[in-house]
Amino acid sequence: MTKVRAFGRYSAKKEIEAIGVDAELGFVDCSDEQFGVRKYRADPAAPDAALELALELALFEMIGFASDHEDISIYPQAGGQGYILVSNQRADSFRIFPRAGTSGKPHDHPLLASVRVSSRESDGSEVTVEALPGFPGGLFVAMSTDRTFRSYAWADLAAAAKLK
Repeated sequence: MTKVRAFGRYSAKKEIEAIGVDAELGFVDCSDEQFGVRKYRADPAAPDAALELALELALFEMIGFASDHEDISIYPQAGGQGYILVSNQRADSFRIFPRAGTSGKPHDHPLLASVRVSSRESDGSEVTVEALPGFPGGLFVAMSTDRTFRSYAWADLAAAAKLK
């Protein structure tokens, strides 16, 4: 393989636990555990590829996390809309933020909702918008610390969070 890029900063507080890639919008979100979510351009040829676009401490409202924020999952919707889900590991919940930011501020991601899940201390998650058998609106999966996987219908998660 050929290395095409090195980027990113690290607080050294704990570890980079998760990376979420939003191919459509062109961003990489890195969970710098116990510090914040760092946001960069995905395209290594972009003029600002090495620039940290946002250290989303306040923007991703890191205040209020019980301890670690580990997983990052992206639920894309048409027109760049959708959601970013970040685990609140010690609270057995996921915090949900707008994928596209707010009007005129694409790197401003205010907290929309927090949803408790049955996964314990989630240590990995993924979401798909694709219809699957039994999950017509998509599927969210979170791994518990005991290495079991819990599946949730996106429609149920969205309803619990009162999302559109």
